[in-house]
Formats: sequence, structure tokens, C-alpha cells
Amino acid sequence: MNDMLKEFGDSRAQMAGAPDYQHPQSDIILEECQELLAKLPEGKRLLEAAKEKGFKYQVITGKIPDFHVTGNDTLVLVCPANTKAVDLEEMACNMGMGIRALEQPHVGFQKPQFGNDSPQNVHAVRQHFLDITIEMCIIVSEIYDANNNSKIVDLLDKLGHRELYEAYRSGKSKEEMAEIYFKSVNAVT
Repeated sequence: MNDMLKEFGDSRAQMAGAPDYQHPQSDIILEECQELLAKLPEGKRLLEAAKEKGFKYQVITGKIPDFHVTGNDTLVLVCPANTKAVDLEEMACNMGMGIRALEQPHVGFQKPQFGNDSPQNVHAVRQHFLDITIEMCIIVSEIYDANNNSKIVDLLDKLGHRELYEAYRSGKSKEEMAEIYFKSVNAVT
């Protein structure tokens, strides 16, 4: 424990200057994610929409693969420093979901305001997450079909969205998928 605090103290001192969280392999990560997405029908559509809208990308170093949207036009991918421990399909899926999150206001979704509890905004937040999760199912399905890679499906299962994924794969309507999604989300909260 003391060693950890000592290391934290040292790293904190290093961060006292202007912190640069950019991943050292940022360009390679973006290139590989875009290459994989470009092989998928939905991925290709997302990349074309991102180019058309002028979305920007950044990759920062973090503990687990993730994505965040900043402003109206920037996708920030989070990737661990040790890229050998990261699954490319997961990073590409995160990129696709992030592009979709940026695209949402352009296709009629109200931009959610987190922390605003008005009924209209609660609805917007729910629709935002439903849409992003369905987008994840679409991308995972296309990755599976292209590569027969069940590892990404296992990740989706680990996240608790297997039933929604199966509903997407079997051609269920968006209304049926929404019912499944909200039932699973409400079971957790």
C-alpha cells in the first residue's frame, strides 16, 4: 500500500505540468479501428457519416477500453497503454458506438442532459442508451458474421445484453428490443 501511494505521489508530481493523456499509439489505434469498421456494412455507414459531419477522433490512455463524446463533434476513445491486452473488435465497436452517439442529434434524437430529471430529458436519456446499445448489437453481429469471432459476443454477454443481442439477431422489432432492454436495465437498478 505504501509503495502504491509513493508511486501515486510520483506520478502526481509528473502530472503537475500540462498533462498529456494522448495514447502513444493513437494513430495506429484509429487506423486499425477504422479499417475493421470499413469492412462492416454498419461500420462503413458510420465512418461515412462521421466524415460527412466532420467528427474528430482522439485516443487517450485509460484502464479499460471505452469511449466518450465531447462537445458536438469529438469522439474520445479510451485504450489501455498495453494494446496487446486489448481486443481490436472491442475498440472498433467502441468507435462505432461513439460515432453513433455523435450522430444521434443529426438523426432526430434529443441530446440528453445528464443530471436533468425532467420527464422529457429522462425519456431522451433512455432513448440515447437504448439506441447506443442496439448499435452495439448491430456492430457485434456484423463482426461475428465477418470473422466468426465469438469473443466479442461473449463481451456483450458479460455486459448483460445477450438477450437484446439475440432479439436483434432474430429480427425482433425495435419496440420488442426496447422492451427487452428496459426490462434488463430496470432489473439492475
